[in-house]
Amino acid sequence: MPRVARLISRQHTDSMIHEERAARVARPILLVLVAAALTVLLQRWVGDTTIYSRDAAETRVEFHNAILKNKPPRGSTWQMTGLNGLNNRVFTVYLAEVVHRSTGLSIGKIYFLIESVALFSIFILLFFFCRRWVSEPYCVIGMLFFGCVAVLTYHLHVFQPWDRLSLLSWMVLIMLIWENHLLLFVLLLPVAMTIKWDVFVLPALYWLTYVSHANWRRVTLVSVGLAAIVIATFAALTTAFPGGFDDKRSIPAQLAHNWGHFTEHRIVAYPPLLAFIVPLVLAAFGVRGADRRVRAAALFGVLLLPLMAMTMAFEEVRAEMGPFVLVLPAALLGLGRVLADSPEIRPPGQPAPRSPAWRP
Repeated sequence: MPRVARLISRQHTDSMIHEERAARVARPILLVLVAAALTVLLQRWVGDTTIYSRDAAETRVEFHNAILKNKPPRGSTWQMTGLNGLNNRVFTVYLAEVVHRSTGLSIGKIYFLIESVALFSIFILLFFFCRRWVSEPYCVIGMLFFGCVAVLTYHLHVFQPWDRLSLLSWMVLIMLIWENHLLLFVLLLPVAMTIKWDVFVLPALYWLTYVSHANWRRVTLVSVGLAAIVIATFAALTTAFPGGFDDKRSIPAQLAHNWGHFTEHRIVAYPPLLAFIVPLVLAAFGVRGADRRVRAAALFGVLLLPLMAMTMAFEEVRAEMGPFVLVLPAALLGLGRVLADSPEIRPPGQPAPRSPAWRP
């Protein structure tokens, strides 16, 4: 009988090892499949009827050439053509032009390809972006919720080909701040600003993440240095590509514009409200007891929203996805608390479990 028991135990152990190996292989495959499915769903079934529609194809090429030449289309102004302040977002435009000249593909197809690859990469990176703080099932929930909110980023414009690459750069730079890889952050920050210069606010996130009573002088000095890099990069962009800012709308005028859109959508259908109401409510639960980096990111994301409301068309959720990913880790932690799934929430500094449990 002891031999039989040992045999059964060995078979059970071998079976568990086999299942664990199979699970390790299945996880990355499933991650890729989920990211690919969400990318195709959004790009084909939402994008084809909005920003990639055939009706706007000529406009996209026209705007591409305008930024490439730094000359407003149709002999008009940047403001009148809806391109105010966009002429120095050159990285994606130049990349598309290089691919166009190398392959002969149309500009429209190239932008679709660039954004599809970037969106797929965002979904993959989003999993690891959240994985530091929550277990794998919650990371997948974050991916799915991001996919739902991303539907709102396809509307209210026809030419913003840098949005996906810009969000990808936000996530990479935020993760570099979390890891305190300052040198790599310094090297990539100017590049990210050539995609879309709104990443200029991230030196403030570095300060908020690391400042304390003991080190405030050093952290403040580093943050000022990062801000100097941002200012120098922006000055170089505006010098190399002048004339893009035709309209300087005052803060009261911008707030009035945004209030008009808020009431026009009858509040409940207002895009930013649909995007942020759930993450903000959950983040209020999640920040309690969370890691300093999560709390700083959530606070910074919240602080950016009123700043955006004062300076931009706030109904355009596509421009607010940076704050969204800043808040998301705290929101997923909050979801764990609301579901009373406490083992899924790890104390600050505790490493992620290799095989996290999933208890619905």
